[in-house]
Amino acid sequence: MVTLVLLTRGERGTQDARLEPELKDIRAQEARNSAALLGVSRLIQEDFGDGALAAKRAELTKFMSTLLAEEQPDLLITYDLAGFYGHPDHIICSEVVTDLQRNRFQTIPLWYVTFPAIVLARARMPEHMATHPYSQNQQALPTRKIFIGTSVFPKIRSWYAYKSQRASLTKGLRKLLPIWFFLSMVLFEYFAEVN
Repeated sequence: MVTLVLLTRGERGTQDARLEPELKDIRAQEARNSAALLGVSRLIQEDFGDGALAAKRAELTKFMSTLLAEEQPDLLITYDLAGFYGHPDHIICSEVVTDLQRNRFQTIPLWYVTFPAIVLARARMPEHMATHPYSQNQQALPTRKIFIGTSVFPKIRSWYAYKSQRASLTKGLRKLLPIWFFLSMVLFEYFAEVN
């Protein structure tokens, strides 16, 4: 059983991070569609406010602590302490989950989603959105590379479920990687085990 927890609804998910309230409903539906394509057992869609997790750290910690106690997962997966590419909400999410795992849920293994060093070196937030200049120092390198085989097909379909983000995803991938390298990577998932 896989439980996917989304903490925001993506209303600032525009190229310039401006607030677009109508994106909340669009992104929530896209998340449901994507979760169904991936075979996610349970989707929990919260609304702590896109770009607002830092201001709601205590509330987020309480929510995640309660959720982890109820769910009793076998494995926690989140972004690394760099938020993968410096996204402030991803950083806060990772810090909260990491702190909870270290201090209250030590028996649950924690993995960070990551990519090979060549990809991480090129992944960056747009300058107007990057508020953590030292986040690159917190990037985790993979300790696990898992072949996903034919699961790549629902993975790709789930990307396309996010129609509202397709332009920025395509633009970002073209900037990051040659297409041949990208295609070779999608057959794998990369994680860093946290001790």
